[in-house]
Amino acid sequence: MAKKNDDLISFPMHLPREVERLFDEMIHRPWGFCRDIRGWNPSIDVYETDDAFVLEADLPGVKAEDVKVESENGDLVLRGWRTIEKRQSNGQFHTMERSSGNFMRRIKLPESIKKEMIEAEFHDGVLRVILPKVKGKQEKRDHEQQRDDAKRETK
Repeated sequence: MAKKNDDLISFPMHLPREVERLFDEMIHRPWGFCRDIRGWNPSIDVYETDDAFVLEADLPGVKAEDVKVESENGDLVLRGWRTIEKRQSNGQFHTMERSSGNFMRRIKLPESIKKEMIEAEFHDGVLRVILPKVKGKQEKRDHEQQRDDAKRETK
């Protein structure tokens, strides 16, 4: 039976795993993640360095030209699509876990980043988005304190 592209949930799916994933996502949302249930959703990591927040998304089988990264209403939006080549001609699937279709991830951006300086790179199926931090007043005070400390040490 042919499947319509606008189905709300893709089948086959492992319901207990999906319920656990959705529940975990609702509980642990420090970045305000939102997911579109249709299609598939890539896994992402977000971590912080001294200079930036960094988002990495696993996008196996996705071409760089099929991914868009945009800043929209204070959110970072990842959009794209993936198609899975079907190589079976005769036979029957016993397990089918790979998904294809459109994806969208929306991540709330912190106020402390330079939105005009966001960079993205795509290599070996991994999208890396660098969100540089705004140099704030606290950092300026820390720099001034380090300078004052250095002056005292030279005396």
